[in-house]
Amino acid sequence: MIQAVSKFLRTTTFLAVNILNVRLHHLLAGLVGLVFLAGSGLHMFAQASECPPPATLLSSTDPVYADAMELKQTLESHGFVVRCVFPTKFGSIFQVKDGDVQRSTIEGEADFNTNYGNIDAVFLPKPQTFADFTITERRKGGGYLYTFAGAPRVWEANRFGSASRIYFLKHGNQMLMVSDKLRARLVQALHSD
Repeated sequence: MIQAVSKFLRTTTFLAVNILNVRLHHLLAGLVGLVFLAGSGLHMFAQASECPPPATLLSSTDPVYADAMELKQTLESHGFVVRCVFPTKFGSIFQVKDGDVQRSTIEGEADFNTNYGNIDAVFLPKPQTFADFTITERRKGGGYLYTFAGAPRVWEANRFGSASRIYFLKHGNQMLMVSDKLRARLVQALHSD
């Protein structure tokens, strides 16, 4: 009888810990999204944020370097002054579990610090595009909640919130996240070539 009760308690404890771990995983994923938005993700809404230290700028060895420099050239040819380009953490929402390993479903991401504000960009390997990627926006409290579907796949939590509205501009293998004041200027720049 004591062994049966002991086994029952171990099994119940094991199940409770696993359920708690799953809930903590979802909570942690949500917190990562909020920290990203509060910390580095809202760079795009800053008018004149500073560039990070040179050691943290996008490196020529980064897989997205060529695509980022191509976008930089496009921006500069349309009157943007790009002060610096650096990796962001927005790409972390494109991390999915593949067995026991986390893998990215994108090529990478970059933040462009410009004279008009910051632009966050996510890149897919060419010739892939964001054509089948959908973003759903809904108001939540005083802010916005975004969820995603299609390809590329996103993290299990599949949501993040923002105090300000974010505009997602899909352009070939690029998806840009910008504020309202940059949206029209970027649409014009990206579609005039």
